[in-house]
Amino acid sequence: MEKKKLKLFSGVKNKKVLELGCAAGKSLEYLVEQGASEVWGLDISSEQINVAKDNKNLKDARFFVSPMEENPGIPENYFDYVFSLYSIGFSSNIFETIKLSSQYLKSNGTFIISWTHPFFNCLDINEDKVIVKRSYNDEEIDEITKGPDKIKMMQYNLKISTLVNMIIKAGLVIDRIIEEKPVSENHIGNYKSTFWDPRKINSCPTTLIIIAHKN
Repeated sequence: MEKKKLKLFSGVKNKKVLELGCAAGKSLEYLVEQGASEVWGLDISSEQINVAKDNKNLKDARFFVSPMEENPGIPENYFDYVFSLYSIGFSSNIFETIKLSSQYLKSNGTFIISWTHPFFNCLDINEDKVIVKRSYNDEEIDEITKGPDKIKMMQYNLKISTLVNMIIKAGLVIDRIIEEKPVSENHIGNYKSTFWDPRKINSCPTTLIIIAHKN
């Protein structure tokens, strides 16, 4: 699992954690196993949240059905970790989401996000060659349908500098930027399009991870 392999969390025992875009709560379940004292999750999909609530290992977790860019009643200055794994780009207002994340964190709390690497999104396969299908400078927004309840969402494709500057503007201090390709062979083999084509993966990191903290 990516978060274990890359050691994104420096230690969650007795820590309070909040996941934005938690889906069915698999990451939260992992953190409970690691000793987190409280786990909270937020997701726009009520069906995914219902699955998480049915997980006996998350019986003490607190969940909200809400967009990430809105606060549905989450306490401020409370969490040791606020994180979003492969979900931040689905927020309709990424800066507002990051700003709220900063407010949720305690002083010295950690903010972690991962998203598809923005340049990886620019690549495609054409006649057995890796090509650049669109400009990295084009921060286009795609409308997609996501999840079993087919929620219409906007998917943002931001440059690294845009995302970094949003984090700084929200008052967070960046500790690390990681460019990785933590995609399993099983995942690649089951993906029907050329998106996870090994030739693309060998040309560019698949994932951008940013770790920051609140002063």
